[in-house]
Amino acid sequence: MNGIRRLVLHQVRHVRQCAHYSARAAPQRPKQTRLSAQSNLGPSIMSAHQVFAPLTKGCPVFKISQPITVLREPQEFYQQLIHGIRHAQRRICLSSLYIGSEETELIAELNKALAHNSKLQVRVLLDCLRGTRTDSAGMSSAALLAPLVQQYGAERVQVYMYHTPALSGLSKQAWPQRYNETFGLQHIKAYIFDDDVIISGANLSRDYFTNRQDRYMRISGSQFSNYFVRLVSTIGQFSFKVLAGDQTTRYKLEMADDVADPTRDPRGFVREANEIMAQFLHRAEIEHAVEAGSICEHDTLAIPTVQMRQLGITQDESHMSEFFDLVHAFARNYGSRSLMASAYFNFSDQYKRSVLDSASRWDLLVASPQANGFYTAQGISQYIPDMYSIIEHEFVRTAHSRARSDISIEEYMRDGWTFHGKGVWSYLNQKLPQLTMIGSPNYGYRSIYRDLEAQVTVVPGNVQLQKDIHHEALGLLAHSKIVSQDELKQRTRGSPLWLRGLKPFVMKKM
Repeated sequence: MNGIRRLVLHQVRHVRQCAHYSARAAPQRPKQTRLSAQSNLGPSIMSAHQVFAPLTKGCPVFKISQPITVLREPQEFYQQLIHGIRHAQRRICLSSLYIGSEETELIAELNKALAHNSKLQVRVLLDCLRGTRTDSAGMSSAALLAPLVQQYGAERVQVYMYHTPALSGLSKQAWPQRYNETFGLQHIKAYIFDDDVIISGANLSRDYFTNRQDRYMRISGSQFSNYFVRLVSTIGQFSFKVLAGDQTTRYKLEMADDVADPTRDPRGFVREANEIMAQFLHRAEIEHAVEAGSICEHDTLAIPTVQMRQLGITQDESHMSEFFDLVHAFARNYGSRSLMASAYFNFSDQYKRSVLDSASRWDLLVASPQANGFYTAQGISQYIPDMYSIIEHEFVRTAHSRARSDISIEEYMRDGWTFHGKGVWSYLNQKLPQLTMIGSPNYGYRSIYRDLEAQVTVVPGNVQLQKDIHHEALGLLAHSKIVSQDELKQRTRGSPLWLRGLKPFVMKKM
């Protein structure tokens, strides 16, 4: 019987002040997985809120009273974006890696919203390197947005472009577009419309609206939305601002006078950016701290965390380490199972060790070579899916050598689609997930060490939300299959030695 696929674990009944509940068995799935080999996991007297209580320390915590909407398809994501733009009354705040240069409809919707509502304010945060990369027609994200700044003024439209301090001076001039993005990016994906926040890993371009599968969750609440608006504004303090262009250029970039330019004074920039972010996080932690005794089993908790190691901010890294420790400790006594997804099989060494050392059962969901965004790439990029298969095979061999038959890898494969989903589903020893993590990190080296990342840990407080999160996982697994060590061995056989030699570069840069 399947763990995530045919979930028939023993029903656990929690007895607490808030009330106990039972979960309906999940729909069956035809495929087998290592999670299908479920043993009789004994009941625990601890609720998920008790198990994961340490995750609320050192982070802002929000009790979400309104229903959370779990979106399933790229088209739903796009429809929610358009709906949010059209109905926003006070503010629109978009944080993404980039906006596709073909997204003229999205820009037109922003233009209409600004024209029809003089009180509406728009903030956009993008990565500077990716957001200024030009297509064949010379268009870029910055070029798309500059006319809005020009038409409505910087008081109503603010466009920020974060630039990594790891690329400066002569090295910035030496590295061409696209390749320079390997040094670090603004990777946070959050889309706010008044008090509604869509947390995702998806960017704002056509494939993410059609056939590039990601995850999307709409969370509503004034305090929660204020946190993300302030996060974007805080990052904006040490980012370039996009200004209207002139006859010779489509736009201009300007850094605030009181902040060091990351391309000229990276050390000064890191020092100042760290101070700004540390103050923001400290204030958020104090303003949104919760007492352990005030949390009820029926409370849905949302815990946002950020990671900016280039700026000395390691909140999410610590949060993830605590999560792995908690799951391991629980699994030693009661058993546990978890699912972890990433667009690429390029998990960091510490996360791979945490999975291998964990007493919990783990399923790892990644893109198949055909569902990898680099599958149709040209030049050396076309070999990146093969490199991920090599890394995948090495991990499976290690798991096999440690007799970890309860760790399996599933690959997403859907004809004509690519996979960009990432996150965690922790079931503990229950039929339905007791926690999920959703956001921008791919859980790789660069997610920890290079990029600006943010994710939200959600601890559901009701069965309906648990079911929605569970069926989201089932929907992704419905298009996946387990890969064996033999299959990966066959796939990677004959790989050129030079490709294996590139592994350290791919693991740290991609």
